Parts: sequence; structure tokens; C-alpha cells
Amino acid sequence: MSEGDREIAKRTPNLHPMPDERVRLFLNRVFTSDEYKQISFGFIPTAMEDKWLIFLEDDWLYFHRSWTGHCIYQLRLESNAAGYFIAEAWVNRDQSQYRNSDNKYDEELLSFLTDNFLLDGSNPFPIPNNLPPNTPKGLYQHHVSGSGYPETEVSKTKKTD
Repeated sequence: MSEGDREIAKRTPNLHPMPDERVRLFLNRVFTSDEYKQISFGFIPTAMEDKWLIFLEDDWLYFHRSWTGHCIYQLRLESNAAGYFIAEAWVNRDQSQYRNSDNKYDEELLSFLTDNFLLDGSNPFPIPNNLPPNTPKGLYQHHVSGSGYPETEVSKTKKTD
């Protein structure tokens, strides 16, 4: 499919807003104009294994779980001479919607989703260091992202206050 034929992801009626229980993440990242254009297409789930709907709206990049519609991450992008930088990044901390509370892990997962789902990268999937040791390889990744990338453990954690 050519870029001109590519469908742009958009907000759908079943999506929930980011709850008040949220925490700011700190991601230092700049995207080129070409990367911003690629990001603007978002990610549309097309199969049951696709766990995310990602779309750009008014320079806010939204990451929703495709099955529940819960907003897990939001990034606000601003332009400057270098490109588009992340001005704000937020993560859902409503335990009824998203159980993780490790900021470092969320920063790694958000980077993985952005790089691999929006920018066609092939970075390893971050595995949290608190999984039970007998968790089968690939199970957590499939649960979170529906993908099959190589995995790497996130070693240092930064818990929410």
C-alpha cells in the first residue's frame, strides 16, 4: 500500500479519556518532520492480537488499549527548529484501568510502542523486572503488545510517589 493509500488512525466512539489518576513521564525525544509525518498515521488495530489504537489529534498522541478503549499514554508534541519534541508525556495510574506503577518501565514501553508501531523500528520489547521467574518467554509481550520482538529486561525502576 502506498503512503497515499494509507488510512489515518482516528478517535473512535468507544474510547475513554485519560483519567485524573495520572503521572507525568519524562521522555527527552525529538522527531524529524518525516518521523512526525509517519507518526501522524497512527496505528489501527486490524486483528485480535493488536492491543493498541494510536492516533494523533491536535499534536496530542493518544495510546488507547484497543479492547477496552482505556487511554494509557498521552504525548504532546511541539515543533521547534530541530523538529518535533515531546513537551508532555502522561501515563494512566487508575489501577482499575492499568495496573503498572513503574515510571521507568512505562517510559521504556512508550518508547517501544512509538518506535516499533509508529516508526517501523525493531527495538527489543521491554520486560519488567518483577515478572515471576517462571513466566514463559514471550507471554508478557503478547499480553501487552501482541508482538513478537526480541526482549530485554528493564533493570532500574522509578516508582511513582
